[in-house]
Amino acid sequence: MSDDLKLPDRATWQRLFDDEAYRQQSPDAHYAELLRVADDLLGQGAIDLEQWQTLKAKAEQSHKSSPAENVAREVDDPEA
Repeated sequence: MSDDLKLPDRATWQRLFDDEAYRQQSPDAHYAELLRVADDLLGQGAIDLEQWQTLKAKAEQSHKSSPAENVAREVDDPEA
């Protein structure tokens, strides 16, 4: 295994969650990546099951709101 390989941590998940551009451009990929990182955190023991469930719930809520937010942005600024 490479020494350059860095395992994700909670900060990695949070940065990804906060990445508005990624979420707007590709909501499904953003959601899938959030779940993948949460699964990795659980698998490496960095978080427990309850914390994993919290991250999953936040990802699901963010994913559900993405289409409405994208439509609102388009209506507010069609040239964007």
